[in-house]
Amino acid sequence: MEQTMYRRRPLGVSILAIIEALQGIFELIVGILALVAVFAIGHAITTHGHTTTGTVVDVVGGVLGGFSLIVGILTLIFAFGLWTLKRWAFWLTVIIEVVILIRHLLEFTHPNPNVVSIVIGMIIPVVILVYFFVDPNVRAAFRV
Repeated sequence: MEQTMYRRRPLGVSILAIIEALQGIFELIVGILALVAVFAIGHAITTHGHTTTGTVVDVVGGVLGGFSLIVGILTLIFAFGLWTLKRWAFWLTVIIEVVILIRHLLEFTHPNPNVVSIVIGMIIPVVILVYFFVDPNVRAAFRV
């Protein structure tokens, strides 16, 4: 007789997964719209005799739109990992939030830093990290 252990997903993890999924879908839509718009603009420029400029617009726009599509796909994979309580999604969340914190801390080195904006930008990553490491239910759900 095989025993299966049922892991319950904490509410906060469910909320994070849903937010990530919505962000991924939004990123995919933006990427598709960007590609369509840029290729239309590139075609319009080319038909007016500016072939090189049209090609440059197509290439740059294709790269930027493609980047948005890749980010959208990766975000959806990340959301799926959180939803299904994959261990890699836990550690990926931790890494991403630490990187965001470091980025905000580095903003203090800019001339005339906006301290309020920097501190507000650090609140969500800190809350997520504290939630992931302090709540025993989260660690148990991800088996870390």
